[in-house]
Amino acid sequence: MNPDVLYSPIDSIREAAKLFPTPFFLYEERRIRENCRRIKDAFGKKFPGFTPLFAVKANSNPDVLRIVLDEGFGFDASSESEVWIAKKLSARGMFTGNFNSKEELSAAREAGLILNLDDISMIPWLSEIGVPEIVSFRINPGIGKGSMDSLVLAGPDAKFGVPFEKAADAYAQAKSLGVHRFGIHMMTGSNVLSEDYFSEIVRKLFSIMADVHKKTGIQFECMNIGGGFGVPYRPEEKSLDLDVVAENLRSVFDEELKKYGLTEPRLYVEPGRYITADAGWLVTKVLVVKEGYKKFIGVDAACNDMPRPSIYGAYHHVTILDGPPAQEVVSVVGRICENNDQFAKDRELPVMRVDDVVVIHNCGAHAYVMGHNYNGRLKHAEYLIALDGTIKRIRPAQTVDDLFRGTNIA
Repeated sequence: MNPDVLYSPIDSIREAAKLFPTPFFLYEERRIRENCRRIKDAFGKKFPGFTPLFAVKANSNPDVLRIVLDEGFGFDASSESEVWIAKKLSARGMFTGNFNSKEELSAAREAGLILNLDDISMIPWLSEIGVPEIVSFRINPGIGKGSMDSLVLAGPDAKFGVPFEKAADAYAQAKSLGVHRFGIHMMTGSNVLSEDYFSEIVRKLFSIMADVHKKTGIQFECMNIGGGFGVPYRPEEKSLDLDVVAENLRSVFDEELKKYGLTEPRLYVEPGRYITADAGWLVTKVLVVKEGYKKFIGVDAACNDMPRPSIYGAYHHVTILDGPPAQEVVSVVGRICENNDQFAKDRELPVMRVDDVVVIHNCGAHAYVMGHNYNGRLKHAEYLIALDGTIKRIRPAQTVDDLFRGTNIA
């Protein structure tokens, strides 16, 4: 059983559940910092000038972002609101959106972020918003990988990136506009737990870079290999060995740079899930124990709080706080009027009673940020366990007034 999946700060969760109304999200600063340092330690000792970015899409709470910034990360932003928070926090980094508007690109340029263009059609806009000194392109290398189909972000079915066959043309057009410095980017899959995959896909990227260099004379200042560093969600899954990933990448860099005669680009990565997923928990309580055709445990959280199981069928480990040794097969479900609102389906768990505290793991990334208000359900509060053990609220729960603010009934 993987301790990374099973880990939770039980004493702090117990304290928070007594102090605050459920449901709520709880994050741990210590764990976030440890995860940041794993990334920096693994890659920093292998790559001079290594530059880590945090994917704001994973968790955009300003208090969480300040921790990541304090650990030496920049931001990977993908929307105008993420650009806004990057600018507000004076963060460096890169803007990697898709199907963007000209206004979004202009805002990202104004915020000082490197523009990472998703499509050749956006190149003419550079003249209108002001040609930047440096431009990158997101490349679709034709292959991808992910822990589920929706997390495969490259290949023929993926909507992301410039097809690699058109990469040289994209860079030639940008160069003709007066761009002088260049980066290259790919993000081919999310939540990858195979150490070998990252070096395999980077080898492909080097061949694309070599073709661009041969046709345009461009040398690349930076290479952003995206995120995708997986975290285990199931107790039987292994954790990704970042030291092996970094060692494999160093070997590929040495071989491919020599092979193609390229100068070494600065390595960027943009993890999100790896930094905050296992540093966050959704804490909820049992409302109803229902004996239907099977046994359902109805909790006060729902898929509007954390939609991953309802969208992807994603697995999240569940712990019952102070649960008894006796176990039974149940489904832990929420209150949304959709049958896919099930956090744990037909799972063997400790026997539960009304008011028992249920802890859903791996909710620090792609959880609160994916939440919604279907059925008029409100989004709930976020709290942070600081390094000194104190627990502070970092976002209040929504109110009904919040939900209808700005409408004619408000």
